[in-house]
Amino acid sequence: MRANSTRTTLTEAYPAAAMRDLDLEGRVILLATDNSPAAVAAARIAMALAAKHHAHVHVLNVIDTRATPFLPTPSAIAIEHDLRRHQQANEVRASLCSLLDTFVDWPVRIAAGTPAEEIVHDAHEVNAATIIVGLRRHGFMDRTLNNETALQVMRHATCPVLGVVSEMVELPTHAIAAVDFSTVSLSAARSARAILGTDGVLVLVHVQQLDALLTDEGERVVQQLGVREAFRLVTRGLGGDHVAIDHVALPPDSRSPAAILLDYAEETKSELIAA
Repeated sequence: MRANSTRTTLTEAYPAAAMRDLDLEGRVILLATDNSPAAVAAARIAMALAAKHHAHVHVLNVIDTRATPFLPTPSAIAIEHDLRRHQQANEVRASLCSLLDTFVDWPVRIAAGTPAEEIVHDAHEVNAATIIVGLRRHGFMDRTLNNETALQVMRHATCPVLGVVSEMVELPTHAIAAVDFSTVSLSAARSARAILGTDGVLVLVHVQQLDALLTDEGERVVQQLGVREAFRLVTRGLGGDHVAIDHVALPPDSRSPAAILLDYAEETKSELIAA
């Protein structure tokens, strides 16, 4: 589709909220930890983001009561929690200091319940700008039983969620953002931009679809402007501040868009995928 002869401005194509940076400056970053290798990596990333944006890290450690054969009454949980919470919080903080090899005085809260529910609730309570959790590989049964904590947090949280694998040791410098030119996909791209380290590269990736519906917000933008002009608008809005913006349109094939994106991320050695 040929782009309009009169170039559309960013504010005409998208509401201002879609092109607003993820603001971490002075905000709270909620770190959910269970001392697993992925959670330790998540703590490193939280510490790096806090230093970059002068943000405040709050730590949440959830005792998963689903694994308890006999569930005590809510009042018993509250009493036990009250008796041990300070000791457990100090133990979690000391463990983080040891694992990170530096002193941190982050506030720590100990909760009991379903991890995903507690994380989402705590993020709301502290008005977190973002949630950081460790990512682990889960099997089919975990997903069938909705037992994948990071996925459940992403589904229900009202702020961006960053999942960190155990191999990550510093802020990513090469990221891809899945862009279908909808408002929410551009918000995800801006979140990725805020996460990137110095001199980072963000590649906007559009997977073309054969069965796209004209009722979709992003598809309407593509039909109106064309992919090239849509990329031009978004790239201009995202550029600057030591982050290079590139873009690519990938052709459709028999695979799902997710599979195409994962293969592209692997090929380009991307350290972060935003969607």
